[in-house]
Amino acid sequence: MKKIILILISIVFSFATTILKPEKLYRYDYYISKIAFNKKLLVIGLENGTILINDFKTNKNIDKITLPKIHDFMGELISMPIYSLDISPDKKNIYILAQGEDAKREMYIYNLKNKKLTHIYETKDTLMKARYIDNDNIFIALLSDEVELFNLKQKKVIYRTQVGSYVFSTYAINENKTKAVIGDESGSIKIVDIKTGKKIAKIKGFNKDKTISLDFVKNYVINGSSDKRIAIYNIINKNEVLTLNANFLPYASAISPNLKTFAIQFDEKNNIKVFDMNKKPLFLLTGHQMPLIDMKYLSKNKIISYSPSEIIIWKLKGE
Repeated sequence: MKKIILILISIVFSFATTILKPEKLYRYDYYISKIAFNKKLLVIGLENGTILINDFKTNKNIDKITLPKIHDFMGELISMPIYSLDISPDKKNIYILAQGEDAKREMYIYNLKNKKLTHIYETKDTLMKARYIDNDNIFIALLSDEVELFNLKQKKVIYRTQVGSYVFSTYAINENKTKAVIGDESGSIKIVDIKTGKKIAKIKGFNKDKTISLDFVKNYVINGSSDKRIAIYNIINKNEVLTLNANFLPYASAISPNLKTFAIQFDEKNNIKVFDMNKKPLFLLTGHQMPLIDMKYLSKNKIISYSPSEIIIWKLKGE
């Protein structure tokens, strides 16, 4: 009898969720490493060391960057692994963090007007993720659970701060780029003041294992961890707003800009599930062929998500 009830509940649950197909789908000849975007451009870094610049509206490639080749441990020429891409706030430059010779990290700036690729900096430090804070400063996280602010004009580190004692996983930045939330192998999250590098808060709760996805909207953070747990935290009072168990590793998670819905990679079929803040399932987004790398709401009713095999734009009907 219990099995019958569970089957009926499952049927009702599936019919209550609207299944959506991609609105736009981008595929390339090589795997996707990282992307960056604004309202005008979509920048795609591929595993062959090529960076494509796509016009978001026309869906046409308008420029291409080719990174230098490097040598592997056998002395063979290989493509540079790409760790981070970002578009400057003034929309003039693209920042590139990649791996160079002897596993060093290399910073490049590509000027979109004169098409010039300029090498900025080289370091042995294990820089993992970087984002523009303003046109001159980059916020960077290191594998060692440290963060730093790097000035592009001075080509130097302004500060470096230890925020945790584990291995860094990922971070997310709020809309006005004043705060960052840092995730690592502990499952807890750390809130950092970007201007000073000072750790403001540490939030421990539902997530008990390595953070693998984060999003930061207003005063709310969604944390997806490798124990298949999803939690949304209020960073002001440090409370759990909601908690949820996924069916698979939540490699990507995001909160809508109006704080009414959230989305996660939900199952082993690489489907994305969208919920309201009462945990009611609204949409099932089907189309990814591989586990996600990341996703973000473009607006309250649009999501961009990507895996190594494709980038997808989703339109949420009825939202």
